[in-house]
Amino acid sequence: MGNTVVKLTPCLAGREADESAPQPREADESAPQPRSQWPVPVTTVAPDEEGIGQTIIFKRDSDTTTSMPFQAIHCVSMGANQLTPSSIPSSIMNEYSLSSSSSFDRSSSFSSFALHPSSSSFSSSDPSYSGILVRSDSKTIFQEIQAARDRRIQEKKENPSLLRRFTSAVSTRIKKYKGLSACASVAGTFQKPCDEGKSDPGAVHWAQGKAGEDRVHVVYSEEHQLLFVGIYDGFNGPDAPDFLLANLYQDILFELEGIQWEQQQHQLVLDAMSSALKRADEEYLSMADTNPELAVVGSCVLVMLMKGEDLYLMNVGDSRAVLAQKAEPDLSGVLGRADEDLERLKVEIMRQLEAYERDNLSGLVAIQLTMDHSTAVYQEVRRIRSEHLDDPCPISKGRVKGTLKVTRAFGAGFLKQPKYNRAILEVYKVDYIGTSPYISCNPYLRHHKVDKRDRFLILSSDGLYDHFRNDEVVTQVEMFTSMHPEADPAHHLAELILRSAALKAGKDVNDLIGLPQGERRKYHDDVSIVIISLDGKIWRSTPCLDERNNDL
Repeated sequence: MGNTVVKLTPCLAGREADESAPQPREADESAPQPRSQWPVPVTTVAPDEEGIGQTIIFKRDSDTTTSMPFQAIHCVSMGANQLTPSSIPSSIMNEYSLSSSSSFDRSSSFSSFALHPSSSSFSSSDPSYSGILVRSDSKTIFQEIQAARDRRIQEKKENPSLLRRFTSAVSTRIKKYKGLSACASVAGTFQKPCDEGKSDPGAVHWAQGKAGEDRVHVVYSEEHQLLFVGIYDGFNGPDAPDFLLANLYQDILFELEGIQWEQQQHQLVLDAMSSALKRADEEYLSMADTNPELAVVGSCVLVMLMKGEDLYLMNVGDSRAVLAQKAEPDLSGVLGRADEDLERLKVEIMRQLEAYERDNLSGLVAIQLTMDHSTAVYQEVRRIRSEHLDDPCPISKGRVKGTLKVTRAFGAGFLKQPKYNRAILEVYKVDYIGTSPYISCNPYLRHHKVDKRDRFLILSSDGLYDHFRNDEVVTQVEMFTSMHPEADPAHHLAELILRSAALKAGKDVNDLIGLPQGERRKYHDDVSIVIISLDGKIWRSTPCLDERNNDL
């Protein structure tokens, strides 16, 4: 992300071990720890090969009975920062964390491919590829989806005891921390007893990956009809996003205990998400007491929960959730003429609708469902200044204390408490005045009810919006999927970012792609993009007037 502390080297956490430096403390069994109550399969396919990035695809079975309005998930993660190992001790992380050597792990229901530079910048005959990036094979998206389904069916036949083994592993971990039962309900309403022998090992699908300092996490439970997406955009090192990837999902599920989904307790769901984030932030910063360099590392956070038609969103930092929604024409002037003949009124309405469709290429509008927390937002700057009246320069050079562009973040304790600022190396310290935090981890929260106008949702780190506005992104996805319904829109956006970065730098796009990670960070940021089609509408061309005609 574009929020790196100006004075820092690429990654404090990746430096050679110093025997004189404070060593990480061992896990304290009595201390609060992240907890898991929702099984996810422990068997995975082999991590995919390294490349410039990764694409993942998940398409829900069309014959599955579900109340979930999404049909497919497309994700791309593309690194620009140099990959460096995390310094968080493995005893603090959970069993499902990525190893330092792998860039991606997934259950067999996801299709995943490494992205590599193409030998040509011209588009190929296959619309799955735009030319400058190619996946590590030549399958079409539907072939990939069918292959994933076949793997899932085979896994069910060959591994019926998968969930039993996983439940045992989770039970050991949970009892170690809180003595909780592994068969506890996931979120209050799921009270049926665990019947491990009858559980479907393919009922939970997940994928997690990293690109530079970005981390992405996707989990879908068929049994509980719940979809989770987390995007963690790190800065100054991988430690904070790695911690989030390993723990936040499970912390959120724990906080959701007792929620009655059928009673539409939307605020309680949002409060639970916020509590989980703050709890994770406290746990992470507690490690900085004996590992001070962690106090400089932080992350933006973007989380989405989908339960039925309800979307719950939480963010700190400048990652965004943007909804593509079918625009509605203003017919107030026409409908107000009630004294006219009904047939003439219908003709006039149709004329207005047809004119609206002609004037709007896709008819989609971009609705940002989250709030940016950065020094580019006046309200955030005003808030920080009002909380630090004794400090003449809480914002300087367009950054908080001259270091961060984001005004809220996970981690980054050196801007939250004076003790962490005092503990870090002198070259990284800021002039901390008073005791009030300069940045916080207080998230923006929002609930949205999916309706028939909603077409797709784009969740992304700020690397996408360094190059394109919200409306430009929505238009690009809509146009691309209309022309190439079998292709990957997230892959397409990644290529657009590279083309834009090359154009701004006055470089050939192939030369830019050929640069190693770290060097390429001079031209574009890490980026993670998740596109969720809503009720399969992303696969269709621009909607026609048929459904409106039926209502007239």
